[in-house]
Amino acid sequence: MSDLERWRLVKQFTVYQAALLSHGYDPALLHGTAFGRWPLAIQRITLPVIHALQHAVIDNEIPLMREVYHNSSFNNDIDFDESLIHSKHIIHWYAAAGNFDQFFRIKPVPACDFDDRRGPFYAPKLAAANAAWRAVTADPKRLRGKSVKQALQEWLEEHAAEYGLLHKGKPNATGIEDIAKVANWRPNGGAPATPEDAPEPSGGFGQTGPLVQENPYSGSFRSDLDDEIPF
Repeated sequence: MSDLERWRLVKQFTVYQAALLSHGYDPALLHGTAFGRWPLAIQRITLPVIHALQHAVIDNEIPLMREVYHNSSFNNDIDFDESLIHSKHIIHWYAAAGNFDQFFRIKPVPACDFDDRRGPFYAPKLAAANAAWRAVTADPKRLRGKSVKQALQEWLEEHAAEYGLLHKGKPNATGIEDIAKVANWRPNGGAPATPEDAPEPSGGFGQTGPLVQENPYSGSFRSDLDDEIPF
């Protein structure tokens, strides 16, 4: 457990502790030190949050869990060195403002996209399988006279270098076949009937004729069973 993580055991904070934690500083390092004696760099970066939290308390936007005053005759003379705010109210305050910090409301890290080559979890074969699936399903002409697996393999061979599917400078047939099996939505084989070309749109400028949707998945099937994927 890091020094900051230990502070998650605490549920109530002064505005100074909250400001330090919000910027990733351990309040224990400045415990007992007045704000004016903090390093100038830390003063500059935390002062806006300190003032914002103080004003939110004074304006009753944030309730105090422990109220301490310098002079009991003046309710607005709050001792912010001793008064405490619950962490849940600080989190709600940040959320209401749409802001994030480094401790109370940490901005979530977006999930890694499998297509993001810069991501730490990028898997070339997974990306290749998805890319081949998208390419073949989006272009019915690729299925003319071929089984789904053959069409996928053909696309993967064309893009072998892009996805690291080369062996001694040539497409890696074994690796490509395995990836095609993963992307194959017709594992039982069969070549779809050859689709006909859609007619040219009729009409003049600005007019569009009826579209004839090609159906690469209809027709009879020939025996072309793929082996099961060994997992």
